Amino acid sequence: MQIRDIDDFTSQYTGEWDPVEGHWYGLNFSYNGTRYRFNTWSEANKNLTVLPDGRKARFGLLKNSSGSQRYTLLGEYASIEEVLLSTVIDNIPFSSILMDNATELISQD
Repeated sequence: MQIRDIDDFTSQYTGEWDPVEGHWYGLNFSYNGTRYRFNTWSEANKNLTVLPDGRKARFGLLKNSSGSQRYTLLGEYASIEEVLLSTVIDNIPFSSILMDNATELISQD
């Protein structure tokens, strides 16, 4: 599994979930030996975080806690553009991490 470009990634994680059509909820990946997860929050989730500017968080970046099944939330974002610009992982834009050869894409769901 490989992300060809940022437009490819964006198209996979916006719109309604439908794996047959290539639309996913989340992506598990490893970067520099640490596991992370990019996740979309369902429109049906009534507990979406309201961000300081009043918008609802639709995306999140999470870090795996020491190889367990637990993840720690690193950041939540209202738009795909904001998550791509996020630098919560090693102070590097998420879009750059996605395209980095050091990134291993583990699974999509």
